[in-house]
Amino acid sequence: MNHPTKLAMFLVAFGFVTAPTRAGEAVTWAAASEPACRVPLYDKTHPPATPNLEDLSLRPSVSQYGITWTFDKPARVGQFINGDYYVVGPVTVTLIDPKPLWGDESKETINKDAVREGNYPGRQARNGSMLNPRCDHKNQQGYRECAGFDSRIPHDRYAPELFVHLPIRMKPGDALVSTISRANDQITKFGGQHVDPLRAAAVLTCLAEPQPPDAFRPSYCDTAHSKVYLARNLRRELLLKLPKPRSAPPQIDAYRVASNGDKLPRGPSAQFNAPNYVAACQRPWLDIVEFGFAAPVENLPHYGQDMVTQVGDASLLLHMDYPAEEKERLLVPFIQVGIDFWGLARTGRSWPCHGGLNSGRKWPIVFAGLMLDDPEMQSPTKVLPKLHFHEDDQTAMCPYPYRGKVHERGWTGAKAIFTGHSLPRGGAAGNWEDGWGCVDLYVMQAKFVREMWDAWRNALPPAPDGHEDPRAEETWK
Repeated sequence: MNHPTKLAMFLVAFGFVTAPTRAGEAVTWAAASEPACRVPLYDKTHPPATPNLEDLSLRPSVSQYGITWTFDKPARVGQFINGDYYVVGPVTVTLIDPKPLWGDESKETINKDAVREGNYPGRQARNGSMLNPRCDHKNQQGYRECAGFDSRIPHDRYAPELFVHLPIRMKPGDALVSTISRANDQITKFGGQHVDPLRAAAVLTCLAEPQPPDAFRPSYCDTAHSKVYLARNLRRELLLKLPKPRSAPPQIDAYRVASNGDKLPRGPSAQFNAPNYVAACQRPWLDIVEFGFAAPVENLPHYGQDMVTQVGDASLLLHMDYPAEEKERLLVPFIQVGIDFWGLARTGRSWPCHGGLNSGRKWPIVFAGLMLDDPEMQSPTKVLPKLHFHEDDQTAMCPYPYRGKVHERGWTGAKAIFTGHSLPRGGAAGNWEDGWGCVDLYVMQAKFVREMWDAWRNALPPAPDGHEDPRAEETWK
């Protein structure tokens, strides 16, 4: 699957792999309060110059997404292509606004259902930060994929030992992830998938020297070992320019379509309601804690179904005939999501199947790898054999062995099957060349996705090896 049209059709297909609908309250998202930045389009023929140290602004502090970091003395500050900030270090952060709260400073605590702040006497937290977060740390309850941002993180996924206290000394290769907590009265449900203690998050990176203006931010996990990718090297020739269907947004950042097929309203709302696809990818997708338990409501979708909708729709839009400068505004933050998720995976994060919770993480990594020509990101489970993806675990083509018996077909007669709510397939990576059958059984709610599917699914050219894929009406059989 290495030629442009096949890649495009794969993206169309991926938009149809949706997770089961969550029972109960519908997901709403809080709108970003800051407009998405206008991203320049850099290429190899006109690469930007790397600034000298003295070209960077000398600042006593830097602010983003409502969070301000203040230094012990003015420091040289630059920006990555996606708008996130870096500081040339070493540097010491002496103040953070909103102020990180620890112990009795948190005042009223919550002890209901899955939120048990009483388990952490004197170590409750709000507006917490983590320095160089990882996903392989075990907290006192024995859970990995935990965080120290807020003691209201449910289901024992809070780790007070990961709350970093001021002053915070940063050296080159460090990443500081800071958060804004929600008020107690904004949290009205305390169990399952309904607890969202964090409102916003931002990342400050410390580097040894200035970066080119087209540099992507290294992942907020495993920052010291993350490559610095450059937008000039994006293989934009892989992106097609298919005619927009009538129901597609007139501009790539005009609006976003909800997973129920409705246009989302512009403007703020109580929970994350990103007004367009660009804004929905703009902030760091903080996914350190499993099941979305510490997903800031202004940064990313909490639930896998909503993440798949955003990922699939954004992928399709990038293959439509929007102007190149317009596409870049979505392409850059979407690539950054993949870079961040790849850093998470390298530090122990995994997304095994569990209902509809963990879907949507694989494709951003693979897509970023294709666009940046990074073979490790293109085949993540070859590099990390223990890495699981929800999509791989829940998807199979028959014959399929299960409990000592080989099943030639599913109970419906289909050869493309759903393997179970939380049933791993032994860690083997899914083969998306076989995934067409599963995809052809789904119908996505967004009208423009359906129109793209109808127009292009059965118009696939032969693959490089000469084989032709079956039509949508046949693959599931």
